[in-house]
Amino acid sequence: MRWRIFSITVIQFLCLLVALPPVVEAKPGLLSRIKKRKNTNKEIERLPRVRIDRNSEGKRILYLGDSMSMGAFGRTFDGRLRDEGFSVYTYVAGGATPYYWLSQYAPIPSNIGFWHKSPFEDKRIRKIDAVPKVEGLIDDCEPDIVVVQTGTNLYASLVSKRRTREGNVQEVEGLCRNMALAVTKGGIKCYWIAPPSSHPERYPLGLQQEMEDLMKRVVGQYGRVFDSRRVTEYIDPYPQNDGIHYGPTEAKEWARIVADDFVHYARSERALMPDLRGDSQADKVNEKEEKPGFSKDVEWGEIDVTIQLRTKSNLPAKSIVTYKSCLVLYEYEVIEVHSGYYPFSTIRLAHYGVLNRKATAKSRYNVGAERSWQIVPLDRYPSMLRLQMIDDLDSDFQKPIYVIKQS
Repeated sequence: MRWRIFSITVIQFLCLLVALPPVVEAKPGLLSRIKKRKNTNKEIERLPRVRIDRNSEGKRILYLGDSMSMGAFGRTFDGRLRDEGFSVYTYVAGGATPYYWLSQYAPIPSNIGFWHKSPFEDKRIRKIDAVPKVEGLIDDCEPDIVVVQTGTNLYASLVSKRRTREGNVQEVEGLCRNMALAVTKGGIKCYWIAPPSSHPERYPLGLQQEMEDLMKRVVGQYGRVFDSRRVTEYIDPYPQNDGIHYGPTEAKEWARIVADDFVHYARSERALMPDLRGDSQADKVNEKEEKPGFSKDVEWGEIDVTIQLRTKSNLPAKSIVTYKSCLVLYEYEVIEVHSGYYPFSTIRLAHYGVLNRKATAKSRYNVGAERSWQIVPLDRYPSMLRLQMIDDLDSDFQKPIYVIKQS
């Protein structure tokens, strides 16, 4: 009897196994997906250097952009060029300016988005440790035309209180000229997309016109400058929005107009040749540039001080900070210099006012607060120099701007 029961049980179990559906490959769990994303981030940060087939059909386009190209504008412009038969190699970094792209400057990270798309891949990551340099990208992609979409992030340089007005103009002119020179070497054509209209309360119309004129005057010697302000208008409310970035509808229309112009330009037989005097001219400009108001004999270095807050710039609403973080400039009275050299009675420090979209503790300092810090000149940290700085203080070109020493 027991043997019969055991046999029946075994037969039922075997029948159940036969009736089960076939085993399928399990989907990766959350941990696997996280690991895969980390590996993807590492891959794009390495940015494999793939040589382009010189015999491929269609002109090769290297497209460099800032955050304006991260969303609808960039996707629309990039997609239109591919639809037209061009081989497009897109590199977009949030916050980028010529400081980021040119190899004469130290590598700069971007923590507000990076997008790379080529005929072989399409990847977006949140941050990248070092934005690739244009000279290397040109060697890899061997483009016929380089598209440069930039300019909005240069407004801060044009109104900086760290230099005189003339010094600011020379700085931005030099950046634009050096970028144009870098992308036109070897007969490559340059197509430069100037900034679209910003809200006039964010950037005054006079400042926007000055940037437009500067780019036409400088970059126009090397290629075509598309005047985006002629075809755009910032219509979103301010300061509810940042006054700079466009919504999808307006961004797509802007991209469509630019793409129409670019396609006509790229297929034209007339090539705009680089100004062969450019190299020597740029060198002369760079030789003349110096920090206005600063003595050549003084080399500002690290100091250890006790200081008291005297006046501070007003931090704007976080919603109108251009990116995730910004600096705010404070002026302190010097109580005592414990070590190092500093001859003035007041000193200016740049603090993070907003960091990763959150107001910092230093943004809430009250006048009269006394602190002791080790501080160094701001130019010790090139990545901080690229950030938007809120500066309501009176201009003072005699004094350097300091920051708290990073550990």
